[in-house]
Amino acid sequence: MAVGWLALVSLAALAVLSMASCGGDDLVIGVSTSVRDTGLLDELVDEFKRQRPDQAATVKPVAAGSGQLIELALRGEVDILIIHLPGAEAKLIADGDGIDRRELMHNFFALVGPPDDPARAQSTLTMAEALKRIAATEKTFISRGDNSGTHLREMALWRQAGIDPVGESWYQESGAGQGQSLLVASDKGAYTLVDSGTFVVFQERLELELYVSDEEPNQYSIIRVNPDKHGVNEAAALAFAEFLTSPAGQRIIAGFGLEKYGEPLFVPAGPGSDSEPAATPER
Repeated sequence: MAVGWLALVSLAALAVLSMASCGGDDLVIGVSTSVRDTGLLDELVDEFKRQRPDQAATVKPVAAGSGQLIELALRGEVDILIIHLPGAEAKLIADGDGIDRRELMHNFFALVGPPDDPARAQSTLTMAEALKRIAATEKTFISRGDNSGTHLREMALWRQAGIDPVGESWYQESGAGQGQSLLVASDKGAYTLVDSGTFVVFQERLELELYVSDEEPNQYSIIRVNPDKHGVNEAAALAFAEFLTSPAGQRIIAGFGLEKYGEPLFVPAGPGSDSEPAATPER
């Protein structure tokens, strides 16, 4: 599986979606690939269309890394964001390009790797310790390398471990979304960082095991693009934000994955927040 080719496909798809996202009456949702790859976005959009047909005539999701989505927001090419990139979210609000940030849900990042665990990550208690072992043994690690929330959290964890992996032969970038990067890691027998929900959805297709969970929750937020600075669909974006944070929207999040996987894939910020997401190791 050619990692470079995947990166080109990812960038080309983003460019096409960007050019298609300029309809005046459409609701254009910039969404993290993990929310799309788990299938949660489809359920949320379907229910939103049922509840608010007046504001949901045409919904156009644009799935990409959170950093790429912020770039689209800065150009006014999306109406609302569902992302997980806290530092950049704060800057987007401070600069006046984003408004009305609301916490939506969370799950957890996890380090996954090949079943034979050549770096012995299973016997570690922290992510930093596991990454140190991967670096010391020079076992292949797949990074998304796309300025996504997952990628930036990964880089923060490497810094905590006191390691700069960029440029090392064992450190490879996929340039792809969450689900596709998992498939690359599985194909190469490599380690990678993934959100817990996407790992559960893809697990049957992978030759990967979960070894250690990040201590910090992976927080997803909603941000509307400021209509005073960009020509966005303000009414539809506000209606969607209200739906997502309503009891109805939060119930969908609280129950998503429960029937199929036995546990929900995300923890909602509002009603239902007592639930625990799947794939959180008992450590």
